[in-house]
Amino acid sequence: MGRVSNPPLSCILSLMVYAGIENRTTAVRGIGESSGNAREIPERLLWKLWKRRAARQAEFRTGSGTRIRVVYPGRTGTSAGPDFRDALLDVEGLGLVRGDVEIHRRQRDWDAHGHADDPNYNGVVIHGALETGDPETALQSGTVAPVVSLSELVAGTDGAEPAASEIADDLWQLLAAQGYTKPDTPEEAGALLDQAGDARFRRKAATLGRFATEQGPDQTMYEALMEGLGYRHNQQPFVRLAQAAPIAALRRAAAPVLAEQRPMVLRHWLLTVSGLSGGGAADARNLPSGLGPVLEERDWRLFRVRPSNHPRVRISGAAELLARFMEQGLLTGLAGQAGSPSGLVAALTVPGCDGAAAPIGVGRARDLAANVVLPLLHWLDGKPESTYRELYRRFPKLQDNEVGREMAEQLLPPDWRGMVNSARRQQGLLHLASLLRGAG
Repeated sequence: MGRVSNPPLSCILSLMVYAGIENRTTAVRGIGESSGNAREIPERLLWKLWKRRAARQAEFRTGSGTRIRVVYPGRTGTSAGPDFRDALLDVEGLGLVRGDVEIHRRQRDWDAHGHADDPNYNGVVIHGALETGDPETALQSGTVAPVVSLSELVAGTDGAEPAASEIADDLWQLLAAQGYTKPDTPEEAGALLDQAGDARFRRKAATLGRFATEQGPDQTMYEALMEGLGYRHNQQPFVRLAQAAPIAALRRAAAPVLAEQRPMVLRHWLLTVSGLSGGGAADARNLPSGLGPVLEERDWRLFRVRPSNHPRVRISGAAELLARFMEQGLLTGLAGQAGSPSGLVAALTVPGCDGAAAPIGVGRARDLAANVVLPLLHWLDGKPESTYRELYRRFPKLQDNEVGREMAEQLLPPDWRGMVNSARRQQGLLHLASLLRGAG
């Protein structure tokens, strides 16, 4: 659980079709000749070229002359923020550097698009553009990102498919230094992912165990589940909410409330503490003892959040879970349901009413079970071969996520990817991704 603190193109023909050019010779010549006129190159084409060709370039040079080789171009960003996440770069004088990449036609588009004042872009380590000016681009954090010209990238004339194996070999070399040697068969790959999945489980158990030692297992389970409900950009606000509305205070305040009314009352309290109730100061003044301080609405990411992931919906799910296990406690109640994957998932699921989005759907419940409940129960059990670890090893496949998909595409041949068929192996891919992030 994180703590409160400040993620192959088909062929050259697809590029020709995208650019509206009919024959390959004309396409290659047209792209090269357009490198001096950024208005003629769609930015989306630049993204595709970066994904396709960046790792095949011998090197890029920053405006100050520093050589940079792209080991891994990064995974495509799918939400507000940089175009590519977690790229790996071999930077002259620094070695491996991990970070985000932003692509523009013109360097000045950085300011025009509002990135200079957006903290989502503070992880950018390379700003690529066709038209460049200054050697560096200023980030909102006060630091800078070096600028590289994409003219050579655009002018490339290779018509062959990118050698995906070349990128994979580079990534496997980095992983070999961490004890994960490139597999030669699908069976070896499956065994390696099982090993990596177990390592991720042990790491999560140890992290949750440290927090449980500091603040108690009930609060740790509660905070970790709330963080899991936060989904990406709202994870930290959910942890802050769990700290401002601790489980002991909620149980104490809800004890006199009729059982059938508890979900509604708990939801009201949590929404009030979150700052999302709309009731303002009047609601905050009527909070039970031990709840607060109240967060502010601006603490939450609400823009372009899917309705099913909206914090208000997730808070409703949290209230239902707390009410469901109010008598025996969240930790004891969930441990009592951890006899099988299906039983534990059912205990964590909160269905929607009258066709509304489920506050905690089956997919999210599976993620919470594998990433929170089972690791913490394993740590509390204290045995290396606990029943909770064995349950984790039998756990069915979870929801796919962009990091896992990207790792499978980068590390495994297409005909091997079907063996990523369990939560354990999906978690193994995420563990390998974390090792690569650490390589920078």
